[in-house]
Amino acid sequence: MAAACLAGLPAVEWGWLAAPAHNIPSLRWRWLLPVALLVVAFHFTPFDTALNRAFFDASSRHPFRAPPLPANSALVLVDEQTMSAMSAQGVRWPFPRIVFAQLIAALQLAGAEKVVIDFTFFEESDAMQDQLLAAVAAGSPAVILARTTERAPVFWGPDFVRANAPLFAQPRTGLVEFPADSDGVARRYPLPGSLAAFGTNPPQADGLLRWHGGLEQLSARGVPVLSAAAFIDAGPPILERLASAAPDLDAPGIARALAAEPPLAGKMADAVRGKVVFVGANASGTFDVKPMPVGKIEPGVLIHWTAWTNLVAGGFITALAWPAVFGAALLAGGAVLWLGINRASLVAPLAAAVIATLLLLAGAWLLLSAGWFLAPATPLAATGLVLLGVVVENFWREQRRKREIQAMFGAYVDPGVVAQLVRNPEAIALRGERREATVFFSDLAGFTDLSEKLADQPERMVEVVNAYLEETSECLHRHGAYVDKYIGDAVMAVLGAPAPLPDHALAACRASLEAQAALAGINARYAAPIGVRLEVRIGLNTGDMIVGNLGSSRKKQYTVMGDAVNLASRLEGANKYFGTGILLGEETARRVQSTMVTRPLARLRVKGKAQAIEVHTLHGATGTLAAAENEFVTAYRAGYTACVEHRFAAALPALARALALRPDDASTQRWHADATTFVSTPPPPNWEPIVSLDSK
Repeated sequence: MAAACLAGLPAVEWGWLAAPAHNIPSLRWRWLLPVALLVVAFHFTPFDTALNRAFFDASSRHPFRAPPLPANSALVLVDEQTMSAMSAQGVRWPFPRIVFAQLIAALQLAGAEKVVIDFTFFEESDAMQDQLLAAVAAGSPAVILARTTERAPVFWGPDFVRANAPLFAQPRTGLVEFPADSDGVARRYPLPGSLAAFGTNPPQADGLLRWHGGLEQLSARGVPVLSAAAFIDAGPPILERLASAAPDLDAPGIARALAAEPPLAGKMADAVRGKVVFVGANASGTFDVKPMPVGKIEPGVLIHWTAWTNLVAGGFITALAWPAVFGAALLAGGAVLWLGINRASLVAPLAAAVIATLLLLAGAWLLLSAGWFLAPATPLAATGLVLLGVVVENFWREQRRKREIQAMFGAYVDPGVVAQLVRNPEAIALRGERREATVFFSDLAGFTDLSEKLADQPERMVEVVNAYLEETSECLHRHGAYVDKYIGDAVMAVLGAPAPLPDHALAACRASLEAQAALAGINARYAAPIGVRLEVRIGLNTGDMIVGNLGSSRKKQYTVMGDAVNLASRLEGANKYFGTGILLGEETARRVQSTMVTRPLARLRVKGKAQAIEVHTLHGATGTLAAAENEFVTAYRAGYTACVEHRFAAALPALARALALRPDDASTQRWHADATTFVSTPPPPNWEPIVSLDSK
């Protein structure tokens, strides 16, 4: 029967779990392709741009490593202190041109290497002051003035430049324009002809600015950030001497006068001597503050100063092209897919997504300090969308698996066990595992006679079989069994799989006793009226076995296999030899000895096995037997034990008593006859009470 139970029997369809493995990947491509298209589409949306800008700004404010600072720079600002000092003199913004002439002359005499002026002088002013400012600026070789693509300072027209050609051997103006992004924040700087390039030929056209911080951070890092007030105050006497030396206020004359002036001394002069000085405005009324990545608003001159530092020290940041961005997206999405797919819990895919996100952000942050900008928004979108796809697929898989479990076990397992398996599908090792369980095999005795008498009533025959199977299955379900299969009138069940079951051996014994008792009702309703008596033969065995989903790619069944399973089948058949109803394997009997009344019959050696095991028959639960049956079991055990110990003369009285109580018991008859023979003709010293059955 064991072979028949393990092959060629009706099985439950497993759907996708039984389908070829390529079906699931093909399903996955159905959502991976739309996800890929969504990632590409997201890359070209404003959301991608906004997220990349936000990351760039945050990373610029908090870099992994601060970019190097050139040692020879300073910032001189028209700040609130300057505005207050000028206001005390009755001067309002915009300052007269003579004030800027004072500032430039003072910085030139303070020894600045370059003076980059971030002020535009496009409107005509007082003619004499314009002439003075033009002459001082042209006569100060360190000065670079601001211009736009369309306009130069109003006092530096072509005629002025031609007339003073020797003073303009090098470009003396730079473009002050820079493009802001759509959110108004300046992040990129065009270099050719710019105010930061000093008329040189920069190695690149433009680049993302590598920021050093706002004014507070720069001061903390040792960059001199000075008020223009002190330099403006030093200017009037200088201008008086210049005007006296060059009364025509011509540029060559001012240049000679400046060259003859003694250098300025003092702390302020020391702060700019030998340095490239960027001059701009920071006061609230000057309207020259700009939104920047390093702060809400900073003076516009900071952009030009930052671009100059990038040129001479740290280099601009290069934005990585789209292949790198989509490559990072592929790696991040692939990692989430690989680590998160086929997981029953959300923890694994979420953890994979979190790790991928952290690695992306950390990598982009580190790259930014190294001079490369990997825009992280598209890879992050890929991570999120793949995570969504993985979660949906895992959820779909889990729900479908639960439905398959419901369909697979619903008719064979108690509903409570099915609910437990649906809640925790991982409890079922469909690919196979070794587990300890108890196997139940049953068969009807007298079924052949019933079949013959109902040969012309097939509907009645099916009704009887179904009634028996229904009763037996209910007994098994009540005790947590999984009904593996029906083979005609035979039943195979497992206790301890698929759901773990404590005391599965005891549960199997209780289910067997109930199934045996339930047969009385079947006999009364169906068998007795036609003169037939049905009896059930049950074999139980406990041991390790392989449990899993077995079958072909088209059809699979959750079942068990192994020596313990085969022995249970043999025990069911051995009931015929011993004349018993329920036979227990040795391990099953050992486990229930404190709660069930069992009786050893012999050491049984089945076909194909060299080792014999002691088999027991089950009488009932302790405390439930009638007095006569208890007396019979006690007498039999005493006689059997004496036989096993080769005390045959002592065994005879006990076996005789047991035989008197139950004259039809085959095992008692056999051992009484053997003991009688062995008293006069003892067996060999190595004799054991072994029974060999060659049939299955």
